[in-house]
Amino acid sequence: MSDNFEQLTHMVYEASLDNSLWPELILELTEEVQRARESRFIEDQNTNGLENLSQHFRRAFSISKRMVELQERETYLSSVLNSFAFGVALFGEDGQLLMANRSMQEVLQSVALTGNRDGVCTASAAGSKSLTALIGTCIQNGVSQQIQLPGHSLEPLMVLPRAEAEGIGFPSIAAAVLISAGGCRSDALRSFSLTHQLSRRESELLKELCNKGELRLAAAEMGLSYESARTYVKRIYDKTGYRSQANLTSAVAATPMAALRRSPVLKDERRNVRRMLTLIDGRNMEYFSLGPETGYPVLVFDALSGVAIDVIGYPDLCLAILERFNIRLITPCRPGAFRSEAKAMNSLKEFTPDVEQVMDHLNLDRVGLLALSFGSGSALAVAQGLGARVERIVMSSAAYPIYRHPNWRELDQFYHMSTILGRHWPSMLRQIIPFLVRSILQNRDSYFDRYCKRSRSSDDVEILSHPVIRRRTAEMLAQRTAMGMDGMVEENLLNAQGWDFPIRDIQARVEIFQGELDNVAPLQGAELLAKHLPNAQLTTMLGKGHYHHITNWPWLLARAAGHDVAPESDRYSIPDL
Repeated sequence: MSDNFEQLTHMVYEASLDNSLWPELILELTEEVQRARESRFIEDQNTNGLENLSQHFRRAFSISKRMVELQERETYLSSVLNSFAFGVALFGEDGQLLMANRSMQEVLQSVALTGNRDGVCTASAAGSKSLTALIGTCIQNGVSQQIQLPGHSLEPLMVLPRAEAEGIGFPSIAAAVLISAGGCRSDALRSFSLTHQLSRRESELLKELCNKGELRLAAAEMGLSYESARTYVKRIYDKTGYRSQANLTSAVAATPMAALRRSPVLKDERRNVRRMLTLIDGRNMEYFSLGPETGYPVLVFDALSGVAIDVIGYPDLCLAILERFNIRLITPCRPGAFRSEAKAMNSLKEFTPDVEQVMDHLNLDRVGLLALSFGSGSALAVAQGLGARVERIVMSSAAYPIYRHPNWRELDQFYHMSTILGRHWPSMLRQIIPFLVRSILQNRDSYFDRYCKRSRSSDDVEILSHPVIRRRTAEMLAQRTAMGMDGMVEENLLNAQGWDFPIRDIQARVEIFQGELDNVAPLQGAELLAKHLPNAQLTTMLGKGHYHHITNWPWLLARAAGHDVAPESDRYSIPDL
């Protein structure tokens, strides 16, 4: 057993550097401890080995948590810097770009100032040549300078030498610091216009007035006569209370929102995808809704709501499919997910009253259900509770916690956590899920790469290698857990410990589409589930893995709405970045 302990010790410290190893490590450790417990005679060296291994485990887990905390801190700081309208960039001793926030990156890109393999700034335009020369001169002479880039904007740039930058508080490694005020990128005008209820044309004139500094130039830019522009300005004066152009433009520049970048109108906001409902018990519940108001309603239950069918990130692409099939898609967000308030739950059945209130609020008498992956438990619990109000159920990559796979090592870490760890070591699952969520957000590629290496499905590998899927999964995971991890932890534990509702009572027709090579929710588990449901049909998807619904959801959703469409007849094309 000492050899096993030595291997596990190495694995412990590998996991401290690669957090995606933790679920596998915990299962290996659990198996080793279980083997020791079952042995009638435990040698002293093995007892000491277990104790030493436990110490290594705690130490490595502490290292991993600290590393993730540092990554999180860097992410938070980057997000804050990128939200500012002003631009800032640091340059090294040889003129190489060390860092730049988003606003300054846009300036540098506009003059083709980039880094080559050695990180040295290069120039391919007159503007970039002058900027590169300016930075080099500043580093050499130690004198701050201001520059107006040709053809860029009225906004000047300032470069500061190391001594001056250090005095302000910039790090000493920066030989020069480039800054811009970022007025053309700020959110000041939008905020000021909303505060004073300016019309679109009034806002446009005010924008040009701030940019040009003179009413005649602003009028010419908008194609207005000078008299028309004066009429607009008078209306602005009446609404804001200011009586001069100087005071007006100063007020715009002085608003606190001048420090921040313009906030784009998100597509999901324009489509009103994310909606809130106050439940009878006073809790707020979020749900997603997209599609024709008169379309057939289908409730979607996903393991990570909104990822497989990305109605938040790409509502226009999804809407075209929903309109073609005349489907109204509704995704109820479970307690603790997204903006739904958490509540203590002892059963998956306790989500049913929330879903029923959403249906009543939307005047939905009967619905179809689409269950994806580990959303199976919540979907079937709702179906059992709502009875005849659920007309049909379509399941993809269905997870069934009763099934136990004979060799857990050939399956993915999500099976390890949900089926083994959650049942035999729930206290550890409570600790590991929040840590893994934080780790995935910081190291998403390592988790996707680990899954792809273990998957036997080329279809899964292709889907999960797509940069949009990787980015959107991490973004949705961050939004799902923004109000805390409790909801995700409770749902995983309730799923792992077995369903406490009789699935034999579900009379609605159930169709299960399971990947032949699914290594998260094995095909054998779906076969067992189909046997236990009174009215179920299982279709094996040859060559498919667990994540086929990311591209197959259009026809899966159509079947949940009652359309007799063939499998894989209508697929979703993942958009490019």
